[in-house]
Amino acid sequence: MTHGLIGAALSTFSGHPIQITDPVFLGCTLGAMLPDLDIVTYFKGRLNYLMKHRGASHSLLALSGMALGLGSLIYAMYPTTSWGTIVFWTLIGTLSHGLSDLLNSYGAELFWPFFRKKLTVDMIIVTDPVVLGFFILSLVISILHPTMAMHSSLTAFLLSIGYLFYRESYRIKTRDKLMQRYKITDKTRIKVLPAMYKPFNWSFLLFEETEVRFGIVLGEKARILKNLPRCDHSDPSIANAMEGGLAEIFTQFTPYYHVLLKEEDDQLKVEFLDLRYWDREDFLYTGEVLMLPDGQIAEETFYSFKSRNSAGIVLEY
Repeated sequence: MTHGLIGAALSTFSGHPIQITDPVFLGCTLGAMLPDLDIVTYFKGRLNYLMKHRGASHSLLALSGMALGLGSLIYAMYPTTSWGTIVFWTLIGTLSHGLSDLLNSYGAELFWPFFRKKLTVDMIIVTDPVVLGFFILSLVISILHPTMAMHSSLTAFLLSIGYLFYRESYRIKTRDKLMQRYKITDKTRIKVLPAMYKPFNWSFLLFEETEVRFGIVLGEKARILKNLPRCDHSDPSIANAMEGGLAEIFTQFTPYYHVLLKEEDDQLKVEFLDLRYWDREDFLYTGEVLMLPDGQIAEETFYSFKSRNSAGIVLEY
């Protein structure tokens, strides 16, 4: 929803009205929403969607191609406006989607296929209510008072930028307080992330020599929720698990993952954790590799919402 609102706001800078029949408004607004059509990958399963979402469809290459295709289609419907104008503003819309997705922890593969990692600046949650509120208000003003559309859009952008600068400064302040509290001197040993479901709070990672500590900051109070021991990656079981499909998923899916070696009921397991999102009592995305006595992989399972007893997805080869 936020992407469409941003696209609509951007279209007002063209001087064209916010009207469903205006080709620039259509191009910029629909272009801002078009990359999320990768939701069709859900038809092949949730895991396929999680891996493909914000992948190739959010790259600069794809965003440019989408703008060219959608802009040309709209021009065929409204040939009274120049093709170049429509394609340009459609491109503005698609690019706004890709760039705004960098703000949250999920990120986007902006430089696919040359660089396959999702880029992120870890500033806000997926849908920030403050930014959303600014652009909803801007759209309402633009519809009720068309002559104020450009001014209301500009105000929404300036307020959003100011808010994002405040968020970043608050994150740095939070990081510095955590460093002082936990007696950390190296900034690379701590990472502060937006807390899932809590837009005005933070989660954090402390990278110690023997463990990784995960915690959450609520207001002025910090609390450690998990102490995760570091594993020896030269261990044969972990080394073999890192060659499997689950390891490939986590290394591509998240920049912050952790590996654990566990033994339960005489069964050796290697567990993968995505450290970005905490859901009630556990991490939102986890994975489990069952190992054979000889250290080889027996089965690999990906979980989402494991803390809610959801069924896992067994990887097939």
